[in-house]
Formats: sequence, C-alpha cells, structure tokens
Amino acid sequence: MLGLELSGNFSVSGLLLAILCFYLIGGRLIRIYLFENTGRSVMRPRPVVQVVVVGDIGRSPRMRYHAVSLADSGCTVDLIGYVETPVGSRISAHRYIRVRPLKQAWSVPKGLPKPLYLIWAPFKALFLSIQLWWLMGCVTQFPDFIFVQNPPSIPTLAVARLVSFLRQAWLIIDWHNFGYSILGVTLGMNHPVVRWAKRYEKFFGNKAYAHLTVTTRLRKELEEWNVQGKMITFRDRPQSHFKRLSLPEVHEFLQNCHIEDVVKKQTLDADKFLGYDNNAVTTLLTRKETNDTVIYRSDRPRLIVSSTSWTEDEDFSLLLKAVEHYEQEAPIEAPRLLFVITGKGPLKDHYEKMISRMQLKRTRIITMWLEAYQYPLLLGSADLGISLHTSSSGMDLPMKVVDMFGCGLPVCAVNFECLDELVVNNKNGLVFDTDDQLAAQLLDLFVTHPERLETLRANVLSEYASLTWENQWKDILMELFPAA
Repeated sequence: MLGLELSGNFSVSGLLLAILCFYLIGGRLIRIYLFENTGRSVMRPRPVVQVVVVGDIGRSPRMRYHAVSLADSGCTVDLIGYVETPVGSRISAHRYIRVRPLKQAWSVPKGLPKPLYLIWAPFKALFLSIQLWWLMGCVTQFPDFIFVQNPPSIPTLAVARLVSFLRQAWLIIDWHNFGYSILGVTLGMNHPVVRWAKRYEKFFGNKAYAHLTVTTRLRKELEEWNVQGKMITFRDRPQSHFKRLSLPEVHEFLQNCHIEDVVKKQTLDADKFLGYDNNAVTTLLTRKETNDTVIYRSDRPRLIVSSTSWTEDEDFSLLLKAVEHYEQEAPIEAPRLLFVITGKGPLKDHYEKMISRMQLKRTRIITMWLEAYQYPLLLGSADLGISLHTSSSGMDLPMKVVDMFGCGLPVCAVNFECLDELVVNNKNGLVFDTDDQLAAQLLDLFVTHPERLETLRANVLSEYASLTWENQWKDILMELFPAA
C-alpha cells in the first residue's frame, strides 16, 4: 500500500503527489501565460507597465498622472513608490492600477555632522536597491514597459536598467531634473560625491527606449550628453479637473474646507482679521443672498496660495519679507491678504516658527495639508498664486505653477533660468527676483491696479483652455505604447 487510504482508491501519498504535480506543471503554465508572455494573450490582454516613483506617490502628481493615463489607455499599471500621504481616489479606486509600497530606510537624525550622512548613504541606497529589485524583478508581472522618474537617480536608474534588461522591458526615463544637481545644493557642485553622482547619472541614464523631459532646455542638455533613445519634450500640464470654480462652487468648497478654523487656530486676533461671524450663508470669501445667489463679500480678504515641498530650493523668507513690506506700505483701505501655504517637507517647522514670530495686522499666513481632491478646489477659489521654486539645475519647472494656470490663477514667480518656458512676465504672471519686487507686485495687483490681476487671469484662462494633461498625453505619448 502506498499510503493510508482516504476512501476508495485515494491515499494520502497519492493526494500529495497529485498536488505536487499540479504545483509544478500548473504553476509553470500560469507563469508562462501570466508573467513570461510579454505580449497580449487570452489570459493577459493588457500590456503591463511599471511606474516607479522613488518618492511619495501622493506628492508626485506627474507620475500619478502617467499611471492614470496608462491605465485609461489600456495598460495594467504597477505603481511603485512610498505611500506617506493618500495617493488619491483616481489611483486607489482604479481597477487597473496596483500600488506596491516601498518602505523608508532609517535616516540619520537632523543636526549631526555631514560626514555621517555620507557614511550612511550607501547603506540606505542598498536597502532601497533590494526593495526595488524585489518588487520590480520578482514580485510583479513581467512588464512590457518600465516607466521611471528621475531624480532620484541613485539607485533607481541602475536597478531600472538591470531589470529592464533581464525582463526584456522597454525603459522610459522621465527626466524631471538632475539628481546630481539636487545633491549639489547640499554638498556643493564641486564635491567629489556630486561629481561621482553626475558620472553615475550619465552612465545609467544614457540608454533607454525613450527620454521624456519637462523643458526644452533639459532636452538640449541630454542631447549634449549623447543619450540614446527617443527624445521627447513632454511638459507638465494640468489634468482636466483643475479648473476655475464658479462662485457657488467656491461657496460650497469653503463651507466644507473650513479655512477659517485654521486661521483661528494658527493666528492671533483671527476674528477681527476675518471680519465676520461664521454661519451657514457666509464663508471666508462669499455670501449667499436670500434668493440663493452667491456673491463675493465686499470686505473679503484676498486669498493667495503657494504650494511647497519645504526644501532648500525654495526660499520662503522672500515671501515673509514681502508680507512685512505690504504690512508697512499698504494704505488703510487696502484689502487684507490671507496666504495659504500647502505641502509637507523638512523645512516646514523652521518656517512655521518664523511665521509665528511675525507681527501681522492686515495679513495672515497659515499652513495646511489638503487631500488630493481638495487642492484643485483651493486653487480654483484663490485670487493669486505664489511660486518660490528655484531649480537646482536651472532646467526644470515647478508643476505647482502648471496646476495654478489650469485653475485660471495668475502667478508671481521667482525668476530663474528657463522659467520663461512657463511664466511669461506681464502675460500670465509676474516675475520677481527680490522680496521688494514681490511686495511691489502685491501692492500693484491688489491696491493700485486690481484690474491688472483680472487681465492676467483672462490670459491664463485663454491660454490653458485646451492645454490639459489628457490632450497632450494622447497627442504625444500614445505612440510610445503601440499595444495600448
């Protein structure tokens, strides 16, 4: 007898042998059809794309947009990245997008000597490399395409090149900036580590099926590097849900967002600044009449929005000094200004302490974190946007400005190389170099010539009426994915 009989002609050993055969043969067949077949089949009708974001997915709008566009165009997407903030319903609820989270490595505490960060960096890169290799090379289906964000470059580009070679996938590098230049902000561009990082980026970023760049200037730089593959300038564009809100929509958003509560929590003498009692028919900016018509309050503060990652490439002291100038120079009849700053990042606590020490009467500055669906509603309700982004390389552009333009929001932006590819001075916004210039622009737009702000807004709305992410993606990138 081969084993203990279960009933009839079955035995334990026979059952185990059958399970083993099914595991070996059946598992192999499933692997062939689901994983190793990189083309379409009955069991795998959609191309598979890995979208790799070595950053917080919730704060990486461009790569989220790529993931949604790919999934909507007929692909199955594995979205790999950190999940520190909500990824948004367009990602989490999409049946063809699967989020595969990375885990953060332990970091050296702030304030310690710089050499300790350099000593720990290789171990941190190794920890991340193992995770990326496991997710990209072992856990996920065999991809048809690997879509990777750069920067960060280390170790992302090396792992992506290796996995794309071993799994025979087409590699697409979306160049947002250069990793070495960001490292140079901290260490200095002549530091040996920065020079090595540039060589690394040139080597592993040299060859790909396609290279996407956010600016023409960045594309020209890659051409000077003699990179191999299709070169495409693919500018940031707002998604279609970024739009200017009507007054009833502004009223509804402000009723649900409760910005007034944040003002009261973070600032002194908030009731006097807000100038009204919060009730069902009145919000920060609007009032509903008895006939249900929504109008702007005559005494409303002007809402100014800035979004930031609170990093060293954004000097928020420019804004704080400009606000102090406005406090000193604006006449008594000048409107009150409420600055709402959104985002998270390493320097947030530093600037919040600076804000708390400011003596403000006709202005207030608050910081907020908004859910993904709330951010375009805030932009669509605001009067003006502020951008303090300065590129570490001078070759990338702030996507926050693109989102503002999508919501019909004129922008005051700090000047740097290639900014004119996005912000055209006196057409869709104003460009400044110093805090004095920014203060003068605030006085001009809200006190001296408020009609100028309306002209800028009309120009923005006209320019971006059809410049949406969806339209650009279909026109330019669809051809990269012939199977989609």
